[in-house]
Amino acid sequence: MSLFSLILTPVISLAILLSIMPLLRMAAIKVQLVDKPNARKSHSGQVPLVGGLAIWFAVMATLLVSSSSWDDLTGISFMLIAAGILLVIGVIDDRTDLRASLKLTIQIALAYYAFTNGIRIETFHGILGIYEIPLVMQYGMTLLVITGVVNAFNLMDGIDGLAAGLALVSFILFGWLASLTGQIMLLCLFLSLIGALIGFMRFNFSAKVKVFMGDAGSLFIGLIMVLSAISLIQAAQGTPNIQLVLSVVVGVLALPVLDSLRVYRRRAKNGYSPFRADRTHFHHLILQLGIKHRHATLFIVVISGILIALSIIIGTLTSFTLMLLSIMATFIIMSWMLSHNSKVMYWKEKVLEMEKA
Repeated sequence: MSLFSLILTPVISLAILLSIMPLLRMAAIKVQLVDKPNARKSHSGQVPLVGGLAIWFAVMATLLVSSSSWDDLTGISFMLIAAGILLVIGVIDDRTDLRASLKLTIQIALAYYAFTNGIRIETFHGILGIYEIPLVMQYGMTLLVITGVVNAFNLMDGIDGLAAGLALVSFILFGWLASLTGQIMLLCLFLSLIGALIGFMRFNFSAKVKVFMGDAGSLFIGLIMVLSAISLIQAAQGTPNIQLVLSVVVGVLALPVLDSLRVYRRRAKNGYSPFRADRTHFHHLILQLGIKHRHATLFIVVISGILIALSIIIGTLTSFTLMLLSIMATFIIMSWMLSHNSKVMYWKEKVLEMEKA
């Protein structure tokens, strides 16, 4: 891929998104595809939920413009089809609130579709001393990882720019890995997503023309992210790049996955459904430090960058097992500190209320 194409692809995607977003905003307001304030949300007024749709249209248009025919996209067509289906499900969910069980069933079906198209976890790469795994376990692990990451990334879409910021970092790094492993169409996909995400963030941070990504966006981006991650690992298998690729992939997915596991565990421990909405996610804990949304987003993206750097350093110099343990320990320590601050702030508010009473 030429330097000109590397620059032009995200620019085209950015231009398309900036062009179509105003039209999508007006259409969303007309059909009431909007996010309304409630007890769990801090925004005011109705915000259009068309960020995901705009990103999807910009990416698909860019891919079609930069490719001579659909045949050029054959290698990633199943990925685009699966993501497109999940986008539609997300739009319906944004409009009518689908049951969590139905969404999970559809995600499992799409994960199976990806598995039949060759996207599968075939080895643990020596983690905990495990290498090749049986086909049945490949099937189970692949479906678990795909659905788990999709939902984990969906949970990160809680404050302005966070999901887009994490995705932007992820696809920049994945683009680097795609160039190392010779995955040209994946590289083109990542560049298209990078341009579209930058354009989306311009609206997401705006006070006058704000839009949200919605479940449509976070679900389909999460699916592309996890399918791409597995595909990159498969492409690097048996090459000198495998340690670097696996380290980057684990680092990129670490924050959303570990935070979702922490939240699910807490809900189950308190006797609630794992899918019960609350304000205990990592970004909520960061906000309780008393900082603004934009600063919180930047802070969390930096934390994700630290986990990625830690993963690359330890994963390429030592073992994958030590890498995982180090990332988990770092996240647990940070979460414990933030949770402790949350409890202090809670009781501080209670004391103030008692004093006023």
